Amino acid sequence: MARPARLTAQALAVAVVIGLLALLVWRVAHDDTATVSKALDAGHHPTAPVFDLRRIDGRGRIDLASLRGKKPLVLDFWASWCTPCIRESARLEAALKKYGGRIAFIGVDTKDFSADARSWQRKHGITYPSVHDGGGKVLAKWGGLPIPRIFFVTRSGKVAGELIVEEDLPRYLRQIAAS
Repeated sequence: MARPARLTAQALAVAVVIGLLALLVWRVAHDDTATVSKALDAGHHPTAPVFDLRRIDGRGRIDLASLRGKKPLVLDFWASWCTPCIRESARLEAALKKYGGRIAFIGVDTKDFSADARSWQRKHGITYPSVHDGGGKVLAKWGGLPIPRIFFVTRSGKVAGELIVEEDLPRYLRQIAAS
């Protein structure tokens, strides 16, 4: 390759890299995506974004909108590759035994394969139903990675809070059970 052509190609490659970097910086600086987690951080209690997803056990679908007004809800975003999800899902399984008659528990397997999720749920003895959000679109509305992410939704459909520290679990369970 002739020297001028090579210099032109290198300059073009550098320009493309600089352009992509500028686009990335702009996107990060202007990330105004509203999520449930950001709303909670700002002191708001947004209405829970609805979804209609296939259950990982193959027993139909769960439509979050259809649950509004029936019971308060705990949403557990998890994946089979997530090691901390094992402990949190086990804690929720224990809470299910205490609050199952008053609170609905739903897992949202995200960024995962359905077969892996089914195996994981059986292996860890998780009995509350889970739906499959393979691409993570539902998770993105709630706040994105990292997981586990656990949210508490009142009977009326307002998000009461997100589990941040371990001590929040009993407090939020009592709060939404009384809603």
